[in-house]
Amino acid sequence: MEEEKLNYNKKDGIKTVRTYMSDMADTVRDNEISVIKVALAEQNKHEREDLYRKVEGTPTKKVFWVIGGIILVAIAIGGTYFIIQQKAKQNTPEQIAKEETLISYDEISPISVTNPSELTNEINKVKKETSVTGKSDIIKFISLSQEVNGLQEKILTQELFRDLGFTAPSSLVRSLSDSYMIGTYTNNTQNLFIIFQTKDYEYTYAGMLEWEKTLAGDMLSLFELDTKESKIKISDRKWKDVIINNKDARALVNENDKIILYYLFTDKSNLVIASDESTIKEIVAKLILKNIKPL
Repeated sequence: MEEEKLNYNKKDGIKTVRTYMSDMADTVRDNEISVIKVALAEQNKHEREDLYRKVEGTPTKKVFWVIGGIILVAIAIGGTYFIIQQKAKQNTPEQIAKEETLISYDEISPISVTNPSELTNEINKVKKETSVTGKSDIIKFISLSQEVNGLQEKILTQELFRDLGFTAPSSLVRSLSDSYMIGTYTNNTQNLFIIFQTKDYEYTYAGMLEWEKTLAGDMLSLFELDTKESKIKISDRKWKDVIINNKDARALVNENDKIILYYLFTDKSNLVIASDESTIKEIVAKLILKNIKPL
């Protein structure tokens, strides 16, 4: 006989009769629902795992994705750096450094030599070049450099004397600083000049008097002196004192008694060698302006 159970419904005040079979049916139904839920949950879990595996791909694909990501990051960084550099160049005004010289100049002609023996010929070539502006009263600075280990370096004073074949006393060369200037002054013709700066006026002055013995011969080709005498013959000529702009100068005349070369100290710091009086006057004026200090 089926066992009966009485349940009391507190809300309606009605007693409900429950049997053993009904409880069993409820339990089975609940268990079936739980099993179905578990099965569905398990199925969903497997589906999600399959989806993740498809998204993640194979290990080889993962490696390619990582490498590709690194490449993209590197490209982005490189592109950003390039853009920053380009903007910096655009925002920075272009500056052309003007080499510091003993006097101001209007034009510049650089000479870079690899063979020192060709320096005289190179200077003479530049000396014959006409002014870019075509005007007169133009100072052209001839900048001298040489290649050393692939780099361009200024020719120093001692190297200049050696490369030009000057036979000056060693005491004179040592008394000169490495601040010198070679250039031309255009006044109807192109006139070469050299300015040396001395470290010791007394030694330089004494050295120049000694150099007079061979000075004309040393300068014959460089200045293309107006003479038909040979290098040895012109060196036998005597120098004389002259006055230029109230300054004592030494001068050399040719066989026609024409002055063809001068040298003078504009002050106790600067020595000028030139073959034309107007060139010396122009250089003296520019040196005075250079040394005037602003108030």
